[in-house]
Amino acid sequence: MVSLIFPTQESAAHPLQRQGVPLFMQIKSALQARLDHGLRAGELHPGGFFTTEKDICREFQVSIITAKRALDELESEGRLVRQRGRGTFIAQPRIAQNLDHFYRFSTQLLSQGLQPGCRNLSVKVIASPPHIAHLLELGPRQKVISLFRLRLVNTEPFFLQTSYLPQARFAGLEQEDHDRYALYDLLRDKYHRAPARCQDTFEPVLLHKSAAEYLQVPVRSAGMLIERVTRASDGEIIEVSRGVVRGDRCRLTVDLS
Repeated sequence: MVSLIFPTQESAAHPLQRQGVPLFMQIKSALQARLDHGLRAGELHPGGFFTTEKDICREFQVSIITAKRALDELESEGRLVRQRGRGTFIAQPRIAQNLDHFYRFSTQLLSQGLQPGCRNLSVKVIASPPHIAHLLELGPRQKVISLFRLRLVNTEPFFLQTSYLPQARFAGLEQEDHDRYALYDLLRDKYHRAPARCQDTFEPVLLHKSAAEYLQVPVRSAGMLIERVTRASDGEIIEVSRGVVRGDRCRLTVDLS
């Protein structure tokens, strides 16, 4: 015969107020403070194990439902990641992307103390897809250079991107060493068409199988579709790019004044 014992406030390892602020919010605050302190002190690290629902139940003497709600709150804020059957882990930091100025992927990461990387998956000349031809203002049957890349943050997949550029304007670009030279540096130094401004469009999506595999996340994970139209200083469109960013690592900010 199993006896169910409901602990009192006095028996709890961390006494909680039983009136006023909901229990799950009190636990959330305690866990958040512990998480912040551990990260600052170097005792905890992104990707490392944090706790389990059962551990919270024992420590705070609450039900599994209350423990789950506390962790749900921290997970929804991007602080924790739950893994079924394993427990709760500290989330990797989100990559801040400011939308009030022209940015380059590598420069943006370096400014946040992160290490950018790139894996070139394919570079080829193709017939321009109709949507891309329209954005590049190309005529029928004109070809484009397609540069398919996986952008990395601290060696972790982050952004799956394809850039399209008019072949007539950038002849031979597909033969350059893209593992050694950044695309925008090539456009500036070899073709004298430095990117000057761009228009970015953002759309939330669910990642399909192929993109999810490249980004190493579950199929139908949240992602952000980013489409960029890049212009030179004279207004000519020199690049259109489309790609998806992992939703669990992306944070967009806008500075309004």
